[in-house]
Amino acid sequence: MSSTRVPLYARLPEIYRIRDAEQTPPDQLRAFLAAVEQAFGAVHENIEALYQDFFIDTCDDWVVPYIADLLGTTHLKGDPRTLRADVADTIALRRRKGTLSAMERLAANLTGWPCRCVELFQRLEWSQHLNHQRPDAGGLPPYGLPSLTRFSVPRGGTVPVRDPAMCSLLGTPFDPFSYMPDVKRADDAAVHVNLPNLAIFLWRLEAYRLGLTVPLAKGFTNLGPPPSGTHNARFALRFDLDPLDRPVRLFNTYRRPPPGATGEVETLTAPDAVPGPMLDARLTSGSEAGNPSAYVRIDAFDNSGSTPTGFDLGDDGLQLYFPDVVELDDIAWTFRGDNLCAWEAGLRRPLQAHEIVIDPDIGRLLIGVAVAAERDELITEISPGVFRPEIFVGYSYGAVGPVGAHPISRPNTPTEFGGEVVAERHVSTLAGSTLQDAFSNLHNATSPIVIEIEDSLVHRLDPTVIPGSIVEAGASTLRLNRSLVIRASGDQRPIIELTAPLRFRPVIPGDPSVANLVVRFEGVFLTRATTMGASAPLIARAAIARLELDGCTLDPGGYRLRNGSRAPLSPALDLRNGFGFASDDDLDAFEPTPDIIIQRTIAGALLVDDRYRLILESSIIDAGRDVGDPPDAFAVTSATDPAGAYAAPLDVRGAHFFGRVRATEIIGSGGLFVHRLEVWNHQRGCIKFSYFSGDGDRLPPHFACVFATQAVLAFTSTWFGDPGYGQLSRSCDFRVLSRGPGDDAMGAFGFLLEAHKWINLGIRLREFMPVGLRPLPIAVT
Repeated sequence: MSSTRVPLYARLPEIYRIRDAEQTPPDQLRAFLAAVEQAFGAVHENIEALYQDFFIDTCDDWVVPYIADLLGTTHLKGDPRTLRADVADTIALRRRKGTLSAMERLAANLTGWPCRCVELFQRLEWSQHLNHQRPDAGGLPPYGLPSLTRFSVPRGGTVPVRDPAMCSLLGTPFDPFSYMPDVKRADDAAVHVNLPNLAIFLWRLEAYRLGLTVPLAKGFTNLGPPPSGTHNARFALRFDLDPLDRPVRLFNTYRRPPPGATGEVETLTAPDAVPGPMLDARLTSGSEAGNPSAYVRIDAFDNSGSTPTGFDLGDDGLQLYFPDVVELDDIAWTFRGDNLCAWEAGLRRPLQAHEIVIDPDIGRLLIGVAVAAERDELITEISPGVFRPEIFVGYSYGAVGPVGAHPISRPNTPTEFGGEVVAERHVSTLAGSTLQDAFSNLHNATSPIVIEIEDSLVHRLDPTVIPGSIVEAGASTLRLNRSLVIRASGDQRPIIELTAPLRFRPVIPGDPSVANLVVRFEGVFLTRATTMGASAPLIARAAIARLELDGCTLDPGGYRLRNGSRAPLSPALDLRNGFGFASDDDLDAFEPTPDIIIQRTIAGALLVDDRYRLILESSIIDAGRDVGDPPDAFAVTSATDPAGAYAAPLDVRGAHFFGRVRATEIIGSGGLFVHRLEVWNHQRGCIKFSYFSGDGDRLPPHFACVFATQAVLAFTSTWFGDPGYGQLSRSCDFRVLSRGPGDDAMGAFGFLLEAHKWINLGIRLREFMPVGLRPLPIAVT
């Protein structure tokens, strides 16, 4: 026990404690009561746990089905959080059985996804009877409501094509237009407008929010004096939101519907409060259906000191932080959604002064200002053609789940690692500390070092000039005396931009402490500087006991460029036999077999020789090959001879492999081997619940697996950086979606338990749907 629950000895009168200390040997009574205190404390803990188990909010997971029995609700299987919410709301939902708000709440409880329910009979076209006209159907008074305008969408009326914001809702869950009846079979996860159909729209992608980043300033354009009588801008300032100069699809954040008047029933989900891609027209000010305030907000920060302060982090999908200066005070900014592929030259109408044009498809901003003073407060030209932004931004992007580096909550900085007290080194660009300094003198450390990065900015790291590094075998290597942890703070996603590959080795290879030497990356995004080259690996040496990558992204390249083409692919690891030692004595003294442990990580190709051990869990290894592409690229193979040799023994616990895999041995389950799998020793090991290409595979014993010749495999996207990257399409074979480990999906995202969510939702919908209605669960993202 960590502490004494009932301190019996402390409750004794002082005289007994004094006499106990005077005994020979002393403290005999203290030792006796310490044993009693432990058992007595365990009894107290058990009694408290029994009391907590009376309530669905505080009970242990194993108690949930027993409380469900008391309510007479059927048992489900899946994520404990969703099962707990299902039981907690059983009575409330039964009282409101069949109402839209209850159906939304039911779907949200069982899946954890935002939901919108739509009665599709309301979208059917209809014609009014002339003797029974509806006042909500539009038209001139007395047959129309005063709140209706020429842009409103009357049921059965004409589509207002002059309102782009309203037209942008076409085909979305919030589509207000009318349709002819659709009598086709409604079992294909598509919208079928008909009388008995109730559409249940679900947003599966997660919206991750970067609270504070620095955009990439692309300069400004002098548009010249505006024509007389216009409010055109004098200067157009250009910014890319992604600091790596890549397109990013902007998402809105999810705002849960507020409770109803009774405090129990929630209102329906609003069109601009779901975690989906932003729509251009909805960002436009002055439009009838535009609602930019639901997507973007401008706040001021204090830049008068050496460190900017006063950042008020909100929950908007896009947040702009402008300096709090006189030139920008009291400006009423307007917004417009538009295509900025050609910047201001491609706008449909001129840029207005104090107008912000947003392209949510590629993550670009164009800011129009009226005078040079306003321009200089937002952007600075530090040298010809080189600009520094004076603003900060926060934005949201979409991803399938917490695989790769994302701004998620994390535990506090560990105080111990490997049984030793750690030395903390904190990095914050705004506070003036740099990652380059935090890496210095690792060879002199007397305790494990934890480097915690406290922001989501870009941190440039040059391993060749770090104090304490040495040049061995022609390359600069970091020498470690103790374990090293590089981690992101909670809700942050720092980017480490390397100018050269990382290499690690112990100070003394024969030191007994080398057996416990660990390098761990947690929650960071590793990428290459432009001077490094796309073909260079991010980590090229790991002469340590264990290399751990947890919740990281090792930039695989292959993202979508703005012209629609694909960026070059890049390897993540290049680890060779010999461990990089130039001296034979050092190689002989180095005894560990390094473990490479990759968990919930996105990485490029892994080139790892057979003197290592490779463990993959819930990760994506990307060599840039989609289903049906030629198997001419390796996702996992040997570094020394990729085409002829085999990689390290492989342990798979759920992973996507976009490319060929060659391993000495393999064991595990839940692998999606999109292309050929070749195992050298196929008499050992076993792999279960996996997918194989069936194209020249050399397999070990396998159980409950499927082949491409038997099962369809499709992804929403296989391009790194797309919102649906790695997401299994609903058109996949049911065995791929629900016959993986734990009766859920195969691949990297099986831990999300999506198959259980769909099944649980179907069970409850059959129980809760009114007679005559047919539920249509539809995945929006």
